[in-house]
Amino acid sequence: MGRGYAGKFLEVDLTSGEIKEKRFSDEMLRQYIGGRSLACKILWDRLGDKWESVDPLGPENIFLALTGPLTGFYPGARICISGKSPQSNGIVGSTVGGEFAIELKCSGYDGVIITGRAPNPVYIFIRDGNAEIRDAKHLWGKDGKQTVKLINKEIIKELESERPRRRLWREPGIIYIGPAGENMSRIAAVEQKWTHGAGYGGYGAVMGSKNLKAIVAKGTGPLPDPYDYEKVKELLNEVIEYLFMQDSLRRWGTGSGGYVVGADMSSEPVRNWQEEWHDREEFGVDEFERRVWLKRYWGDYGCPTTCLKVGAVLRGPLKGAITDNPDYELQAYLGPNLGIFEPEENVYLASISDDLGFCGIQLGNILGFAAELYQRGILTKEDLGFELRWGDARAFGRLAEMIARREGIGDILAEGTYRAALKIKEMKGTDVLKYAVQVKGIAIGAHGIRSGLDYPSPIAYACNVQGGDHTSVAGEI
Repeated sequence: MGRGYAGKFLEVDLTSGEIKEKRFSDEMLRQYIGGRSLACKILWDRLGDKWESVDPLGPENIFLALTGPLTGFYPGARICISGKSPQSNGIVGSTVGGEFAIELKCSGYDGVIITGRAPNPVYIFIRDGNAEIRDAKHLWGKDGKQTVKLINKEIIKELESERPRRRLWREPGIIYIGPAGENMSRIAAVEQKWTHGAGYGGYGAVMGSKNLKAIVAKGTGPLPDPYDYEKVKELLNEVIEYLFMQDSLRRWGTGSGGYVVGADMSSEPVRNWQEEWHDREEFGVDEFERRVWLKRYWGDYGCPTTCLKVGAVLRGPLKGAITDNPDYELQAYLGPNLGIFEPEENVYLASISDDLGFCGIQLGNILGFAAELYQRGILTKEDLGFELRWGDARAFGRLAEMIARREGIGDILAEGTYRAALKIKEMKGTDVLKYAVQVKGIAIGAHGIRSGLDYPSPIAYACNVQGGDHTSVAGEI
């Protein structure tokens, strides 16, 4: 095929254990390019006639992990995850950065198509044109950091035994789920590298429904040739030049918005969107830098912006929590949205979200929703098992654990904000949907619409085929 494509897709039926290669026509790949567009085409062709009857958490749903023709050409390094969404019942294309996409492409595949359901927990290992389904019972129940550590150790040991390189083997690319995905929470993400997640769409639950803990790729082959090296080089040089110009983003990360978006733009979620303004300077980026940052100038694989920061709590009752900064979305949704304005507490909740395998936006949204219902007396201490007050990071962390494991009220909240609102209305006899801030079953990004100073616009949110996903709209229509 060329043109940036390997020309092959790996198709795995987890029910039968059959593994085969799939090829699409050159015309189809040129027309639909890759990622979200190709996902829509595959899903329409295979599920279109029976879409309404397909259970997103049933074996008939299809899980897709797709690259594009620019994958591997610096800085292109994102994988697109798709399928029928357990949140919206539509198609969502959710992307995440890291090594997996490039390792998959260098293994000879443009994407992975997963069908069926394994009888027991498994993971898929892809290596240089070959693939196998492996037992994952020892990984099931493990959190994100544990999963990555165990798989890395297992695969690198295997590679070293075959071809000794004195421990110089680079880690494989891994996409995986945590306990939230295993228990089919509809707000579970597909994670990569313990802090990065493809969150929108709830595809962690789809992997969990298939008993699929992880997909691992290790490729040593070359990248496919592009059609025109010089044109690709020219395009990517423009992109890289633009990214290098983002000096403030490189220095402060997206987390600089934790104070600015609230104080200057009045569009940050505060206590489940009851307000969108705050002037709490202790939640500013200077305090994050002083109190929790361990490392600066860290980035997604291949990204020259290096806007990520490692944030950790080194002392006190929350000692040991670690995450990437957090970025603005988790900073807002697991901060002011929950009445929390202390950097250490924000890092603590973001770390819990990472470990359990949640989409941090969806988790923060459902926690804020539950807290407002508690504030209004609709949910009680008897319903929750404890008090849920604004600003109580430990209580929110406890509720997140319950949601991940579907324990108590967590079983309802694991359905996501929209479905939980419908169930609580039935349980309490009170219409609580007006407190659920979502579009098409998907929580909106941490960007409000009241002030008109942020993005997206109200029309963009309302018309977006991916619901509340703030990353898939241009801001205005």
